[in-house]
Amino acid sequence: MLTKAVESVKVFAENNPSLRDLARGRRRRFDDVECVLPSRVAAAESLSATVSVWDEYLRLLPDYDGTLAVDSTDPEAAHPEEIDFGLTDEAVTELSGVAFETPGVQYLTLTDESGRRFTSNPVQVFDSEPDRRLYWGDIHLHSQFSDGAGSMSKGFRFGRDVMDLDVAAYTDHDTMGFFIPPKLQRRRMHGGYFEDMKTVTNHFHDPGEFVTLFGYEWTKQPNMGGHVNVYFEGVEEAELFDSLDTDTNRYEKLFRRLQAWREETGNEVLAIPHHPAEAMYPFDFSNVDYDDDIAPLVEVYSQWGSSEMPADEGNPKPVRMGQGEMGTPGHYVQDAHELGYRVGMMGSSDFHAPRPGRSHIHLPPHLPSLSDIWEDGIGWGHIWRIWDEGSYPGGLTGFYAEDLSRESVFESLRSRRVYATSQPHRILVEFAVDGTQVGEADSAVVADGERTVEWLVAGTAPIERVTVVKNNADWHVVGGTADESADLDAYTEAGEVTDDEPVTGMFWDADRTSGSGPTSDSGPTGGDAPGEERGSDADVYYLRVEQADDGMAWAGPVWVEPGA
Repeated sequence: MLTKAVESVKVFAENNPSLRDLARGRRRRFDDVECVLPSRVAAAESLSATVSVWDEYLRLLPDYDGTLAVDSTDPEAAHPEEIDFGLTDEAVTELSGVAFETPGVQYLTLTDESGRRFTSNPVQVFDSEPDRRLYWGDIHLHSQFSDGAGSMSKGFRFGRDVMDLDVAAYTDHDTMGFFIPPKLQRRRMHGGYFEDMKTVTNHFHDPGEFVTLFGYEWTKQPNMGGHVNVYFEGVEEAELFDSLDTDTNRYEKLFRRLQAWREETGNEVLAIPHHPAEAMYPFDFSNVDYDDDIAPLVEVYSQWGSSEMPADEGNPKPVRMGQGEMGTPGHYVQDAHELGYRVGMMGSSDFHAPRPGRSHIHLPPHLPSLSDIWEDGIGWGHIWRIWDEGSYPGGLTGFYAEDLSRESVFESLRSRRVYATSQPHRILVEFAVDGTQVGEADSAVVADGERTVEWLVAGTAPIERVTVVKNNADWHVVGGTADESADLDAYTEAGEVTDDEPVTGMFWDADRTSGSGPTSDSGPTGGDAPGEERGSDADVYYLRVEQADDGMAWAGPVWVEPGA
């Protein structure tokens, strides 16, 4: 706890903002429009768009009185001709009467009086009802139940009504450090907070409209290991297995207890590690007996940055918050793949204020309003707005699911039929090897010879680069444009490439320090004996997408196994 306190004070001192910076943050000037539509629809389906207006500090701007002209890439689409915000006096409005007629990827465009164009998220239009819809969620958030600002209720309303999210979840800490003494937070969670979280989660759950998942963050203290979110398919059945309990105070113990609970109760539960590469709370895949059945995903991206790979290997969003990224192998998603763990990738915000889908601590330092503090209290979500800790916009998860229900959404997580993007970019991504898409057939393909790698990307800005990563190397790169003002033709990229090389797999060299060590329940564990190798004989493919506006997406992997 003392280490965390010292580190936090050091960060604040190093990033102390000037009064001029804080004064500049009081300005309220129109800056952006968000237009959110469903991502996968049938032709002629009746749709509504959620349109919101923001200032340069990502605060809603209810006094905007402009008019936006509405158009579409689909010449046959039906839609209103304009939106007049001067008549609504609201920062968020619904644009109804939208229907696309032409199959393919379509957009709505909104243009203000100055000629500035704002573009909706891409909409994939099918001739008939698609087999799966694409839903969007932010499932890693913190409230006043731990170290966050604001209530769960306020956050759920923001995610549902402002950001038009389909899925949301709060994952407050089971124990804490620095802000709240660990044992005190544990008592509060067991003493009523855990049950209160269930009540709020159930209150906002509206199948078919807005799905709320239930979970909590299993929280190791500073310099004692990484953090893991635990999610339950059901709410009432959920139990709190905390990180101070001797039965669940280590990764392996937690994984085993969750597996046993699943078998004992017949209820589904999953664990998802996050920011594994952050130096204060690292998760070392090479030094733990990892269970990729109970933990089939890793949160590859959040406001902390990307834990895909180290900065010196080309990571465009390396972890900078806290103590920065780990300098040793074992803590990155690519390391988990090299070790043979079959983990997919998802993204969330890890934001500590009631703004799922739209975090804002990456912006220049600015003061929260008095109303924010009065309503939400003092939590990290407001404290971080005053200091520049080197954060990024939060992340989102795209869920390919049959319908908008807890069961279908949870199955998407369990089967890895999800992918990650940075906020607020609802980038459409399809990725497949030999016709097997991410999450289908256990994301696995058996290949004796050549295989075809395919992708479809439709961005929220021009596509700068699409990279097929194979066995942790940038294997095939398609360049686009870095021009943010490029025409809508630059927003999409589809293609395929044939791989005719033999399947080789990857192997982890256990002689590296982080790859050795005995298995034990008394501390961070796992690894093979020194000198041994572990890994997988399957080739690992995934997709990385980079946009001209700094938006990103990560989809995959798909594993290609050698034939008999």
